Amino acid sequence: MSSERQSLMLQQRVVKHANANLHCREVSLRLSSDQRDMILTRYTEHYSPEGLQWVERSHRVPVTDLLRWVIEQGEPQTLVQGGEVSEVLPIAR
Repeated sequence: MSSERQSLMLQQRVVKHANANLHCREVSLRLSSDQRDMILTRYTEHYSPEGLQWVERSHRVPVTDLLRWVIEQGEPQTLVQGGEVSEVLPIAR
């Protein structure tokens, strides 16, 4: 299975301008082959009468760092269980 099929497409947009220019943009998210990193890829293409230009940029973040950030940014939630109310707090490092 190729990495393109494993990617989660977050955004895909094509815009045609009146001056015959065409701008394409894709943003995708995938796991690295060893599943230790998340890779966010941004790809843009610009077609014009003068030619084609494209740029691809990737940003790599370790999954453990991403999960720590998500936990730190989380809001405390209140759970009701068996008639008792308990507060669930984000896990600290």
